[in-house]
Amino acid sequence: MVKKPGVYFDETTELELVGLGAKIPVVIGATGNSGTQTYPVEGTNIQTFRNFEEANRSIANGGIGTDTSTNKVLAFLEKFFEESEPRTTEDLGVPFVYVIDVGDGTTKTSWLTALTNAKKLNKAIVEVYVGADNITDYTLSAFISGAMASIATETTNLNLRTAFFTKEDATDAQLIALNPSSGGILDSRCFLCEPLEFGKTVARFCTTPYWVEPGFLPYRTVKPGTFKERTNAEIEALQAAGVVINCDEVVDTDVYCRINLSVSTAYAATKKPADALGHCRFNADHLLREIFKAVYPQVKNNEVTSQIVKSQTRVDAIIDAEVEAERIIGYNSDTGEGTKLTLVESNQNPYDMELIGDILCVNSTHAINVKARIRNPIVKSAN
Repeated sequence: MVKKPGVYFDETTELELVGLGAKIPVVIGATGNSGTQTYPVEGTNIQTFRNFEEANRSIANGGIGTDTSTNKVLAFLEKFFEESEPRTTEDLGVPFVYVIDVGDGTTKTSWLTALTNAKKLNKAIVEVYVGADNITDYTLSAFISGAMASIATETTNLNLRTAFFTKEDATDAQLIALNPSSGGILDSRCFLCEPLEFGKTVARFCTTPYWVEPGFLPYRTVKPGTFKERTNAEIEALQAAGVVINCDEVVDTDVYCRINLSVSTAYAATKKPADALGHCRFNADHLLREIFKAVYPQVKNNEVTSQIVKSQTRVDAIIDAEVEAERIIGYNSDTGEGTKLTLVESNQNPYDMELIGDILCVNSTHAINVKARIRNPIVKSAN
């Protein structure tokens, strides 16, 4: 098949990953609003909000409504903007969010239309689905599978995205059942979150630098005691099932409110893929976006050695910068491991170029194992 000119992307994650800016989300969800001729709720109406105040207005005044008790998207945005607002000069903030209204959220067609329209928003790299468990002619798991298939299709066209879901009022057992290890929704771009503080959880992901584990930075606006208390066994069961949960981490007398670990649903796989954790997926995506921008000038250019060398030099410079910043692992010629991407002519299509290689991300420390030995005191001799 002859493709239209462009840069295309196909990735595999066979090697284990040892592993700026905020992520702009498009929020697709149920508001309870009734559609009008000027305000459709069939997944076609796209709005942009810079803060909660802009969203918390009547439809006539450019908002999505004012009742957080019935409007699921508005309730989500209230939490999201509260957490995403920078508290210090070093904090990342989200400049704006997109919203696509699907009315009462019960009709599958409206959601599927919204998925298609969301892909037109080039600045959005995160898709959030609020109230998808209300669809009457589609199960939540079926919708998640469909949404991830939609994202996978766009990934080939360099529209790299991740998706966030939850199930309202779900128990831990229900969350685990949504992604069984024996063939559930195993996707490294899919994040299934507990419903409590869902808006703040997504905000924590969106305001964490791409090379940092989202569970490393504490919540800005969550107080200790907010999250559900779980035993270590319960936490480990949810983590193993690829469910993102929050917890109070107690160190001596200090309490840190954090995401437990940014597991994607792929973390539930028997053989975990290299990008099963959020910070690895985001890190690799950032590198790929920068490389795509660098090699794009080669599209429709003469395919001669000098031009290929120039493009390869751009790729190498981007990788070197990330290695120097200690965000990815550089290539080691002795071991053959590390980040190395090579631009070559395609042997399948005379009009194609291929970028082949591996990305090795810096890992995060998940556990510190302590082995201590208690000894009897040494009594020094008087002599």
